[in-house]
Amino acid sequence: MSTLHLRALKQGLDAVLALGTPKLSFMTVAHTPNAGTQSFYSDVSANVAPGTTVVTLAGVTTTIDTGNARVEFDTNDISLSTITATTNKYVLWVDTGVAATSPLLATMDIAEGTLSPVAGTLSITVNAEGHFALKAE
Repeated sequence: MSTLHLRALKQGLDAVLALGTPKLSFMTVAHTPNAGTQSFYSDVSANVAPGTTVVTLAGVTTTIDTGNARVEFDTNDISLSTITATTNKYVLWVDTGVAATSPLLATMDIAEGTLSPVAGTLSITVNAEGHFALKAE
């Protein structure tokens, strides 16, 4: 059996994050993520939910969780005010300044389902263990 090493996974994720500024975009309900064909922000930018804005992520951390054999990607919670939109997922990506070279990290389903604020607040409470984890098994 092969073993992935946690420190190497963390260093790889940190290297991707160092390419630019980590960001989040809320997507339309019709957006269908495709891990095989969507690599860069230019592959998904046409499906950003109207009425939302790109969020620059704050408090970005990558942490080795040896107890669960994984590397966790975490940020502060996200909140946009006075938004009128419909969304059920968001994309995490790294902005290099050029959409065609800005790598996608993950597409996340919103646990509460479809959100449709009308001139309201669109908020995501990030799980205590982060948005996602790279498992070393």
